[in-house]
Amino acid sequence: MRVISVLLGLTVVVMLSNCGSSESVLRTSQYKEAVDSLIENREFKVVNQWALPTMSSSMMELSSSGILGPGNSGQRIDLSGNTSFLEIKGDSVQAILPYFGVRQMGGGYNADGEGIQFDQVVEDISFDYEDSKDRHVIKFRANNGSESFELILYVFSNKKSSLFVNSSQRDVIRYEGIIRELSKKDHP
Repeated sequence: MRVISVLLGLTVVVMLSNCGSSESVLRTSQYKEAVDSLIENREFKVVNQWALPTMSSSMMELSSSGILGPGNSGQRIDLSGNTSFLEIKGDSVQAILPYFGVRQMGGGYNADGEGIQFDQVVEDISFDYEDSKDRHVIKFRANNGSESFELILYVFSNKKSSLFVNSSQRDVIRYEGIIRELSKKDHP
């Protein structure tokens, strides 16, 4: 009798775990279709949740100063409450990205702040899909007049993204976020 109870219990556990995984597979499939559609239409916004600066001695000092706030470090900074996005509409790109890291040259004081900002049409944007890693890869170059940027955006089927920004004047920085469709206020 005890063996039957154990077997029945195991059967219930297996059935429940299978139910959860099929629901997860369905959700993942829906996310993948949504992501594929957004990228195919070339109209989406990536909202960044984390900044991951290049670790340097300056970032280590900043991290140990406590100025970054609780839960943050010199390698991972929470962007909650900050404007941080990359928007693509066809061949137009717009970005407002806070920057944490070392500026190698140039810059100075400017009215737009010291973040990475641009709003322009790009000619060399490429959209690729890597089957083996189940991710979209979007590459392009942008500039803001005095500084040029090379950007690589990876978008995964679960709507998560990873954006690498290489600058002509700053250390590389990476952002982690999520992709979403443009809202009505994002459209002119």
